[in-house]
Amino acid sequence: MRIFIVRHGQTAWNANGLAQGHSDVDLDETGRDQSLRLADALEGLRIGQVYSSDLKRCVATAEPVAARLGIELESREDLRERTFGELEGAHYTEIRAWFSAESRARGLGEHEIRPQGGESMKDVWNRLAKFNRLIDRSRENMLVVTHGGTGGLLMARLMRGTVPTAKSFRLENTGITELIRRPDGYWQLLRFSDTRHLANHEKKDCI
Repeated sequence: MRIFIVRHGQTAWNANGLAQGHSDVDLDETGRDQSLRLADALEGLRIGQVYSSDLKRCVATAEPVAARLGIELESREDLRERTFGELEGAHYTEIRAWFSAESRARGLGEHEIRPQGGESMKDVWNRLAKFNRLIDRSRENMLVVTHGGTGGLLMARLMRGTVPTAKSFRLENTGITELIRRPDGYWQLLRFSDTRHLANHEKKDCI
């Protein structure tokens, strides 16, 4: 079995470095074009299941792929990005500074810190447990369209890492990460955040 993990296409908030979390921001023009190129890249692969976060930016990225493959898309709340609570919409430089200061002040790892009204990385790790069990039971190749942080945490879970391991994975917009499950149950990384489908490609009509 193979799993393809893809971060959603670009949004205006991405372009401006703003933390979206659960804010339901749609794709911008570049993101819509990326979603069509992604559909081209995945067409013909033996993908039997397509899952997506239920937020607009992921659904809009996954829909062209699902349509091209002739597969019904299933959107799931547990694949959402973590919510940053009162920090949502802030620039990532501000958020990194806030987490760093809180970590020093409270003597906790940054992955354990939860902003007011928000989630910690550990919260999202736990939220992904049900979906992880679904993957364990599956025998069909699947596509998962999610978010940068959530995608990294899902990779860390599959590769039997820890919550902080997820910080090692930076996913690009519509970058394709492919893993294969070996006979011993371990997942082997075949490619990581592959964006070759975005290069040297005639721009598609996004109307």
